[in-house]
Amino acid sequence: MNLRSPVRAGSFYDASPEQCRAHADKLLGQADLPDDLPATIYGGIVPHAGWVYSGKLAAQTLQALARCGGAQTFILFGAMHFDVPTRRGVLYDRGVWRTPVGDLYVDEQLAAAILAGEAMVESNPRAHAYEHSLEVQLPLLKALYPAAMIVPIGVPPVAEAVQIGQAVGRLMADRFPAVRIIGSTDLTHHGGHFPSPGGHGEEGVRWTARNDRRMIDLIEAMEADKIVPEAEAHQNACGAGAIAATIAACRAMGASQGRCLAYTNSYDVIHALVPHDPDDTTVGYASIVFV
Repeated sequence: MNLRSPVRAGSFYDASPEQCRAHADKLLGQADLPDDLPATIYGGIVPHAGWVYSGKLAAQTLQALARCGGAQTFILFGAMHFDVPTRRGVLYDRGVWRTPVGDLYVDEQLAAAILAGEAMVESNPRAHAYEHSLEVQLPLLKALYPAAMIVPIGVPPVAEAVQIGQAVGRLMADRFPAVRIIGSTDLTHHGGHFPSPGGHGEEGVRWTARNDRRMIDLIEAMEADKIVPEAEAHQNACGAGAIAATIAACRAMGASQGRCLAYTNSYDVIHALVPHDPDDTTVGYASIVFV
């Protein structure tokens, strides 16, 4: 049986089972949701930085999905930070992902159905060995849904990401309507050890927020085919393929619009804790759902 062990426990989130569970419960408890969310939410976008930076926003998306009830299996479209020579989705199709708060099993029946029906997805568990974009979501998901099952799919930032999402979404609509879609991305990486085309300090933060707004507007409009070109032109998403696939899948399932529940960035988070920190690294994060 394939076993995917954590590689970011102890850095992006807590490695101790007790501390990880306590932190996950705290983040989920802090999730502030609007009262007017509809009864059906097909999926959402979560950020994937360390929990101190973006965990609250990831928890917000997951809590919004939980409010709708019913779902116990989740297709996870992840960013791909390591170069994998493919233009297809890379699927972890069998086994277990271990977290400090318990194991999550891959829904092997659903994974097999995706592989059988979609030439744009291939089995490649090795592609997930060191990728953190989905791993950091799983303790939160396990805390919220103790019986949750997952289907992890890494999606490269290529035009074919839309086709991947469309095919998966059609299959869900036809045969697995209770499954929900979660896509993982951070937004603009600016300042610090990243390039600083928008200037430094507060000026760079404002530039980053405007750059992120371009991407968020496209996500809310569910313009799947514009996501990868936007990210290539403006460097405002590290998981453009995951975003495009999530939008396309959710639209195929019945979603008509995205809704940004919250936005923040690493500069604002850190400077709220340490006001005079000289580092001006600014990475954007958003919680978005598709309704």
